[in-house]
Parts: sequence; structure tokens; C-alpha cells
Amino acid sequence: MMCGAPGRAGEAPVPFSHPVHAPLKLKCVHCHEQAETGERAGFPAAGRCLTCHAGPRPDIEPIRKLAALSAEAKVFGTNPIYRLPDFVVFSHARHKEAAIGCAVCHGPVNEKDAKQVFYPTTMKGCVDCHQSRGAAVSCTICHELNQ
Repeated sequence: MMCGAPGRAGEAPVPFSHPVHAPLKLKCVHCHEQAETGERAGFPAAGRCLTCHAGPRPDIEPIRKLAALSAEAKVFGTNPIYRLPDFVVFSHARHKEAAIGCAVCHGPVNEKDAKQVFYPTTMKGCVDCHQSRGAAVSCTICHELNQ
């Protein structure tokens, strides 16, 4: 459990709902700052959330929990949905350069709270996607070979 917050193992200290935030029409990079420039998209710290949720709302438990965290505290769970083996390299930046939108892999996250894999992060899934878009499929595109 992150930040010492109570809850089940792997559960986020503060629950988050994409559909609740969807009407704000925020770009993915508002919260996932490295989604267009880094290897990993990243998750926001509490300070990012507190930009809008500055004052505690005693009537809303998740906002009260959020306000109690330090600005640097991570507000995501410890059980990620998308996992890749250490020998696989995936760059969000390279996919952004190729004009692959977030929804291609992550699906319509603003429409449902279900946290599940939308597109399989298997070798077959990646190769199929690369082939359908005419992208390279050589081993070193996704795998770093020890020399």
C-alpha cells in the first residue's frame, strides 16, 4: 500500500475515476506527464491532483484522503494493469511520434472505471499492431540485446 493509506494490497490510496474527470476534457498528459515524451507515461503525485482539489471536502471521502497526503505522495496503486518484462522496451514517446493515440492501447478509459487491459501486451499483440500499421517488427525494436 502506498503512502500508508488503508486499503487492500495494490489498491490506490485515493480512488480515481476517469469518467468522473472526463467532462473536464483534460489531455492525458495533464496527469500522465511523460506520456508523449518518455518511455513511461507516469502517474501524478498528489500535488497535481491538488491543483484542482485544493480544499478538503469533508463530504467526499476520496478528496479528504487526497488532501491529507503530501504533495509528493503517489496516488496510484502498486498493482499496475500493464506490465512488461524487463527485457521489453516500450516508449510512449516513439508511439506518440508515430501518431498512435492513447486509446489505441488503453481503450476508451474515459467511459468506464473498469481497470483492465484493453490491448494485450504480449509479443503477438505488439507484432500484430506493428504489422497492421506497417511498423518495423525486428527483434531490436522492442528488445535490447546484450552485446
